[in-house]
Amino acid sequence: MIRIISAEPLPQCRLKVAFNDGVSGVFPVEPEWRGGVFLKLLDARVFNAVAVNPDFGCVEWPGGVDLCPDAMHQAMTGSDSEVELH
Repeated sequence: MIRIISAEPLPQCRLKVAFNDGVSGVFPVEPEWRGGVFLKLLDARVFNAVAVNPDFGCVEWPGGVDLCPDAMHQAMTGSDSEVELH
């Protein structure tokens, strides 16, 4: 099961993340593209409050906004990613 073990907010609504399988890199959250509740993340104070949920291994923000670690991992391991394999 893919889980995020660390997440650090970066400028321009990006996250530096590391997964439990050794994959790490930068994930563009793109709140304006996702729309809805994700638009709250355009506020830097909200975006910077990101945390890793220890029970589900996902990134989450106050107000119940979260991202699926499997979908993030798949997006990051594609050919157009900024991923570093360790």
